Amino acid sequence: MGARLASNLEEKGIEVVSGGLEDGIDVISNDGLADALVGVDTIVNVLNTDRFDPEGAISFFETSTKNLISEGERAGVRHHVVLSIVGVGDENASEVGYYLGKVAQERTARSGSIPATIVRATQFQSYVPVLADQHTVDGKVLAPRSLIQPVELDEVVELLAEAVTTLERGSVVEIAGPDRYYLDDLFRATLAERGDDREVVTVAGNETSNALVPHGDHRTGLVRYPIAGIATV
Repeated sequence: MGARLASNLEEKGIEVVSGGLEDGIDVISNDGLADALVGVDTIVNVLNTDRFDPEGAISFFETSTKNLISEGERAGVRHHVVLSIVGVGDENASEVGYYLGKVAQERTARSGSIPATIVRATQFQSYVPVLADQHTVDGKVLAPRSLIQPVELDEVVELLAEAVTTLERGSVVEIAGPDRYYLDDLFRATLAERGDDREVVTVAGNETSNALVPHGDHRTGLVRYPIAGIATV
């Protein structure tokens, strides 16, 4: 996400300072952060963690966001754009550790003195095969018949670029793909297209989960999921 967004912004004539570990910047320890933010107008926070447990996810997102805000204030940063997830604050998502981390991130960003714009996206279309892997147990993909409305990654990148350039600072915008599917149906079609013979088993679960689809005003992407013939909802 970060590399694609940097390219998008640079094509629009906007100077970009990359802020990853490979750039010598550690947002947890603060190493290199103050110097990186000198002269920066807008922070775009697309940081991620592989910690999915509540304690680890909350700690990462709270600490990194607090450090960005603190050093950003000192550097005179005027805008903070945060990439989040549709539905993270919904009751049905409250037991997912990673989502609790994103809720903490949003809360921390909004409580800071730098105006924060929140961009919430549904699951990326390109991530669906990985999502199937994450649902695999003993060689079978276990999927509840819940809803998913995946969005194309570059459309999220373009919305983040819009948040930097034209969106009202402090606003909240959600984006989802054009089509809504049942998760088990999407997994079956995706695996079949890839020649993956894993069985997808529909399991009991929260069939009304809000975590993967929007339930209010949102932007609708134009790029359809790259496999035709899947039943939409």
